[in-house]
Amino acid sequence: MTQTDDGSRTQTLEGEHLTEAISAAMVELYADFYGHERTTATTYINDNVVVCVLEDILTLAEATQISDGQSAQVIDGRVAFQEGIEDEFTAAIERLTDRSVTAFLSANQTNPGVACELFFLEASPSP
Repeated sequence: MTQTDDGSRTQTLEGEHLTEAISAAMVELYADFYGHERTTATTYINDNVVVCVLEDILTLAEATQISDGQSAQVIDGRVAFQEGIEDEFTAAIERLTDRSVTAFLSANQTNPGVACELFFLEASPSP
């Protein structure tokens, strides 16, 4: 159990429940910020590293740009956009893992339309 800022207690997620919650949060953030809801995600956690692999990430406008030979522009736009919303992605991971994010990396590929959100967490507290 963890205590929230308002003093209430919440259940700490673990295992499959945690990875599913992180995947759902990333899909929701992609829907909110990129404007489409067809993205799917799978999350993996190993020690202090969280990796979320997202598929079907491209908007219709990006797919059009790519078909017009502008893949580099799509990637550049995604990188710039991701830098602007890094705090929202980091906050979601910190809320769900109850640990601080020490580093965040984002990578995108246009063919196929996939992304990888990588979070490094502070060391977990000793039991």
